[in-house]
Amino acid sequence: MFKLLKKFHFCIARRLLNVRIGVRLFALMGLAAAVALMLAAAGLVGLFASKESLRSVYEDRMLPVQQLADITNLMLVNRLLQQSALSEVSVSVGADKRPLLVLDKKVAARAASAIERNMAAIDGIWQTYRSSTLPPLERTLANRFAESRVAYVNQALTPSVVALRAGHYGTTKTLAASAQVLYNEASAHLQVLNQRQFDAAQDAYAGGVRRYETTRLIACYTLGLAMLVMSWLGLMLTTSIVHPLEQVIAIFKKIAKGQYDSTIVIEGQDEISKVMLALKDMQEKLGVHEESIHQLAFYDALTRLPNRRLLRDRLQRAMSVSTRNHHYGAVLMIDLDNFKSINDTRGHDVGDHLLVEIALRIQSCVRQADTVARLGGDEFIILLVDLSVDEAQAAVHAEVVGEKILTTINQQCMLVNQLHQPSASMGVCLFLGQNATIEDLHKRADMSMYQAKSGGRNTLRFYDPQVQESLEKHIALETELRGAVAGNQLTLHYQIQVDNAHGVLGAEVLLRWERPGHGLVYPDQFIPIAEESGLILPIGEWVLRTACEQLKVWETNPVAENFLLSVNVSARQFRQSDFVVHVGQILAETGIDPAKLKLELTESMVLHNVADTIDKMKALNLQGVHFSMDDFGTGYSSLAHLTALPIQQLKIDRSFVRNIASNHNDAVIAQTIIGMAHNLGVAVIAEGVESEEQRACLERFGCPTYQGYLYGKPMPLEEFEELALQVSTT
Repeated sequence: MFKLLKKFHFCIARRLLNVRIGVRLFALMGLAAAVALMLAAAGLVGLFASKESLRSVYEDRMLPVQQLADITNLMLVNRLLQQSALSEVSVSVGADKRPLLVLDKKVAARAASAIERNMAAIDGIWQTYRSSTLPPLERTLANRFAESRVAYVNQALTPSVVALRAGHYGTTKTLAASAQVLYNEASAHLQVLNQRQFDAAQDAYAGGVRRYETTRLIACYTLGLAMLVMSWLGLMLTTSIVHPLEQVIAIFKKIAKGQYDSTIVIEGQDEISKVMLALKDMQEKLGVHEESIHQLAFYDALTRLPNRRLLRDRLQRAMSVSTRNHHYGAVLMIDLDNFKSINDTRGHDVGDHLLVEIALRIQSCVRQADTVARLGGDEFIILLVDLSVDEAQAAVHAEVVGEKILTTINQQCMLVNQLHQPSASMGVCLFLGQNATIEDLHKRADMSMYQAKSGGRNTLRFYDPQVQESLEKHIALETELRGAVAGNQLTLHYQIQVDNAHGVLGAEVLLRWERPGHGLVYPDQFIPIAEESGLILPIGEWVLRTACEQLKVWETNPVAENFLLSVNVSARQFRQSDFVVHVGQILAETGIDPAKLKLELTESMVLHNVADTIDKMKALNLQGVHFSMDDFGTGYSSLAHLTALPIQQLKIDRSFVRNIASNHNDAVIAQTIIGMAHNLGVAVIAEGVESEEQRACLERFGCPTYQGYLYGKPMPLEEFEELALQVSTT
């Protein structure tokens, strides 16, 4: 039997494979709905049966029981009313001078009225009870009670009411005794009738219980049947849907592992069968193109070299092997020199041709165990393994291979009928085991490669930990510098400028950075970083605006109202196309006299683009701004350029002032600059004056103004103002 059922089950399951999944699910929903209707019907039947039992017990049986109980209670109350009236008596003297008991009229009257109301209530309840349909036995019992009740009312209660109202104690007492006899008779008949009603109610309740049990059994059988049907249907769905899906998942897992020879059996025509048919077709195509997929995943499409992904895997394995055998390995990063210009001038096709040629040349220089990879663009990485257990020997081996590669790359090649001599810069980083992460090795090789480029290109450099430390400090400094302006960490120091008569002309403003946790930072430590990162633009604008605002403050100070301020302008700041506009806006917003502002430019800056420089200087000259050429004599200017520049002052560099009293050449240069300034009609100032001897030489040569430690170091605003006041009053 079990085998027959199992065979039937699988037969149905196979047939379901030819039925659409939607139809199967719709059938499941239909069966589920049918089962739900069956359960609901069983529940409704049970509810109806229970309701009918309750209604029968209450309406047909319990209500008459309640009515008979009410009659019993009212009859008992009447007996108590008679007894209570008889208990309230008084003694009086009759006509015959004998003592006579008399009822309390008020109590007797109230008792009589209450008995009449109870009699009326009993009549009403009894009429309601008699109006209902009564079985024959109950009707017979009811008739007996009705007869005894009529006798009880007519012979005892009604005369008692009359006697109570008349206040006749004796008559009332006699009637009460007669009423007791009649009451007992009527009460016995009523008790029998009441017991019959209780028995009928118990029979109705027992019938309700039997209906409930029947309903419960029906519901249990229906629920069990529903569970069997749903379980069987779920098994059918599992066999026809889940099992094929598991087969599909298993095939996908095999494909993910690179196994493309799995046998796929298609038995039906449903959606899963169609998926399996498409999967079979995909599996065949994947098997055919497996090598192509591998190439796309792990190799560069242009050079056929390993890509970044495969290189990472091989580097990880090389590091693991190095951990076991303690042999050093090396990572060599190569970047072609001036490759961008080839792409820009001759096109990307020519650039691609060169990359393929370079890839072949690099491969010819390494062992089969080594790896040559292309990261992208013109960057290549070589992984050298098993160099040596000695670090020095490993470094020599890596250098030999690197030099060989650079020499091979440096040979001429023909690019589209035109000779080209490529060159490259290389960075080398050694590793031993897991002493660094893959990212660290890439970073170190990249850093040393840029050192090679900075060192003149077409060369090789090894990784230097000191360079790494310097770079990290550089990055940290740049990060903190970005918040310096917004964090009010920048401040201006002022270095006094005086003339031969010790009169204060003004000052040069010098930038300082109050770096949190490090104290005062001087410009030579952070200005180069600001130049590289572009932060010099907002910093330069802040310096210029702050200096102008200070000039505005000094206008109300009699001592400082004529002071001039010299502000250094960076090359990047000056080369902005809207530099003149920015300066003009600051002048307008601060409302200062432009003649009190002096912008200091270096020779190399102004000669970068002479025409543009002259235009900007003339535009600002027209607004009243003066210019001073800083560090004059250290650049590469010519007199032709110097005479064309609209400058108002030359500043003698401190390198000439330092040894002016002891070095003849420095003295001649300083004297020449002073004479040139006089001949050109521009002012001259010497910086770096630290001794009276230096000042005396400069004065003898004709220099009228000075700046240096002899007069004061760069200092905060309050100290400068105090110094300027002292100098002005002496």
